[in-house]
Amino acid sequence: MTDPTTPVDGPYRITTEPIPTGVTLDVEPFVQRVVTDVVEALLSDRFLDRFDGLVDMQARDPHLIERPSDLPFEGLVDDLVAEVRTKLPIYGRQCGRLAERLLVLSLAGQVRSLADRRAAAAQRTEGGAAA
Repeated sequence: MTDPTTPVDGPYRITTEPIPTGVTLDVEPFVQRVVTDVVEALLSDRFLDRFDGLVDMQARDPHLIERPSDLPFEGLVDDLVAEVRTKLPIYGRQCGRLAERLLVLSLAGQVRSLADRRAAAAQRTEGGAAA
């Protein structure tokens, strides 16, 4: 049985928690990916000069010895994720509207998928009969 507090287990896990006025959706794995993308972008050639310029503007301790291993990539991502909100509050009737919208979109996608499979099967049958 799946955990009822984790209605979505992939590609990004979403957990839910009740709050007095509705629910929260915790999207931390998605935020982790977003922060990772941001840090990778900052380290890319496209943004590195701009990022370095911001870093150079920060006051530095002249006695501090800095090594690249002092702030590894993963640690930076984890620290940034810890600084941002990962829970999306949804209040009152919005919970029901969100659930309904997700259900409608999910069912529409299933109907399209079924129609696509039937069309593909019909093409294979027609193609097989002609061959």
